[in-house]
Amino acid sequence: MGKYDRAFGFSEVAPVLLLRLISITMAYARNLPMGIELKIDYKAKIMNDFSPLEGFGKMPPRHERGTTLVEVAVAGALAVLGFTGLYALYGTTVKEAKAGDAASIAEQNSIARIDQIRDLTWNNTTSPSSIATLLTTPTSSDNASRISKEVISIYPAAVPQTLPLPAPTPTPSPTPGSTPFFSVTKIGTGTPASSPSAPGSILGERLIRVEVTTEWVASATTHQRQMSTLISKSGTKTR
Repeated sequence: MGKYDRAFGFSEVAPVLLLRLISITMAYARNLPMGIELKIDYKAKIMNDFSPLEGFGKMPPRHERGTTLVEVAVAGALAVLGFTGLYALYGTTVKEAKAGDAASIAEQNSIARIDQIRDLTWNNTTSPSSIATLLTTPTSSDNASRISKEVISIYPAAVPQTLPLPAPTPTPSPTPGSTPFFSVTKIGTGTPASSPSAPGSILGERLIRVEVTTEWVASATTHQRQMSTLISKSGTKTR
């Protein structure tokens, strides 16, 4: 009957094929070349030269291998980190842009208030009620919703002396203190309030310092812009 004296059935071949497949699977799992060679007994009537699995267990070159689960997981993690970083950068950029916009609005509001005060007469500039009325007039429609608080304070200011001294020599102005003559505060859209409620008259002053403070809230933090200017009695409107 040729080289083999009888045919063999599937039940005899199945265990050998199963062992072969297990060894191949283990080799691929370890990413190592095949280290197990299956010894086939010719008495089992297996033709090794014509085995359909011959050479099946050889490892392909590295550039021909497929992507492993670990590589896919690492690539996915890197992609997630990259997108997370971009999202955080975008959030920070938007936050800084909004903060810069609010600061610009507050500064523009302070400048506008100073311009409004310079347009007043001396009597109105030194009057708390006139300053309170001024605060009820918005400087811009864009500012009202952004500004949380406005304060206008009127301080004494020393008049500089000229040289040579004129004759008769005027009495030198006292050194100004840190306490204002009065302050007018407006919170949100509320009614402006003066402090002290009944300040003394300062019509006799020749020079005052006007300080304007604008506050706004961003990210649960209060910020402010403060500007000041000197206003002379002789430099204001007479009517």
